[in-house]
Amino acid sequence: MKKQLLFIVVFLTTGFFAIGQGNENFTNYPETANAYHDGTFTGMDGSTWSYTQSRGDSVITAPSPTFGKKRPLTSKIISGTLHNGCGTISFDYKQTFSTAVNLNLFVNGLLVKNVVSTAIGVVTNSGPVAVNTPGDFTLMFKQADSSNSGQVTIDNVIWTAYSGGPLPEPTNYPTNFTASNSPFTINVAWTDATGAQLPAAYLLLASDQNNITAPVDGTPVGDDVNLADGHASLNVLQGLQSAAFGNLPPNKQYYFKIFPYTNSAALIDFKTDGTAPSATATTTNTVVIDSIHFTNKTFNNWILKSVTGAEVWAIDSIHGINGGPCAKMSGYAGASNVNEDWLISPKMNFDLYNNEALTFQSAYKYTGPPLEALISNDYDGLTNPGDFTWIPLTATWSPGNYAWTPSGTVDVSGTSGTAVYVGFRYMSDATASSTWELDDIVITGDVIEGINQRFVNEGGFSVNPNPASGKCSLKFNTDGTKEIRVISVIGSTVMETATDQMNFSLNLNSLSSGVYFVQVSMPASKSTQVRKLIVQ
Repeated sequence: MKKQLLFIVVFLTTGFFAIGQGNENFTNYPETANAYHDGTFTGMDGSTWSYTQSRGDSVITAPSPTFGKKRPLTSKIISGTLHNGCGTISFDYKQTFSTAVNLNLFVNGLLVKNVVSTAIGVVTNSGPVAVNTPGDFTLMFKQADSSNSGQVTIDNVIWTAYSGGPLPEPTNYPTNFTASNSPFTINVAWTDATGAQLPAAYLLLASDQNNITAPVDGTPVGDDVNLADGHASLNVLQGLQSAAFGNLPPNKQYYFKIFPYTNSAALIDFKTDGTAPSATATTTNTVVIDSIHFTNKTFNNWILKSVTGAEVWAIDSIHGINGGPCAKMSGYAGASNVNEDWLISPKMNFDLYNNEALTFQSAYKYTGPPLEALISNDYDGLTNPGDFTWIPLTATWSPGNYAWTPSGTVDVSGTSGTAVYVGFRYMSDATASSTWELDDIVITGDVIEGINQRFVNEGGFSVNPNPASGKCSLKFNTDGTKEIRVISVIGSTVMETATDQMNFSLNLNSLSSGVYFVQVSMPASKSTQVRKLIVQ
């Protein structure tokens, strides 16, 4: 117990600071229960440390902070201002539950270490991490991914003093530097540099113009991963050899350069002589054909068909991704019951696209038949879906215990036609009835050049002006109710409304500059049409 070691810890702490070293074993961390809280405590250095969405019931040596998974705010701990510089740093960490650890350590806001683990309950030491930062500094431990990083406990943070001797700049550049595209994303990869002096990390610079300039020694460049605004920067540790920039508009070219460096802060030393590796890639001409995230707690224009049983698909308001709404189906109502229930997309015209793909996330618990994903191009959108032809789709499903799991990219390009439906079929029987949940269902495709404009002219609706600022006008060619959704390039619904007018003014003031898609669904004809919109 830490309280029993208090005298020894105080003695060691005095020794550390006497020679310019420090440690933090979270003696004053106040959380002990399994509930996540935000708060502060006094560190062993005397400064105020802060924590976000952390708990205290799974310890290494009590007390210890544990970071949460999928919390409303990303779990992290930030030190107060520490002194005398930092030469190296190490810490213990432990995977708490079934999801793998993916934790980042930052010094003065720059990433210096990423640790991963797949061994539940095993305490691992990070090993000494070379930092080489003089003067005052701060530490931040933060989950690398707000959705998928597993719960992790940390403890026994130890840092040495800055030695005063900076490392020379890296000997060589990395090799095999490439950029490749996928929907809404550019993936960059390389082979680590070799030579007498290895890099501590790499600075990856990106732009939508061929105008990238080399960084300057002594001036760190912070992370800015939002390449959608035209430029980005990312610090990547030696050994990771890849990075990705997402949320990008379709059919746009981007440029990349990579610079290895040693040291940090005022001593950062970039390799800039010779020719830095460069690469370029263009995002695919991908659009969102249809998507549903249940954010408004409805099924929108998705089709619900209960073939057998009294239980039906419903909205769960709090158990979706990041605590939001999701779709939920269970055949259990006091006992297991026989059910067959479908959740089906609106009709989609796959003849307008190539490379159609489906993604979603699933979670489930309890015993019962597995949920199925299927696709059809002969369903009528009205009657029993079991009377039509449905092709099973292969996806990655949740392993259970309500663990949200991405489906991976499900290729649905083998199906064509002007009336394509994606469906999820739930089955249960009198002895077994799982509970299944779905969220973030997105169907995408690459626009076939020349078809989209013809489709606009033949019917549907138009968007003017485009690009637009402040507001735009939607002009429809048919009467009746129109359900309107504005969707980001990653499939998130950012605006929803409805109208029965032939001309409708859309207020864009709440939207950031970028590329969006206006999706209009017409319940009377059960049709959905999409237009790209650029907001300035």
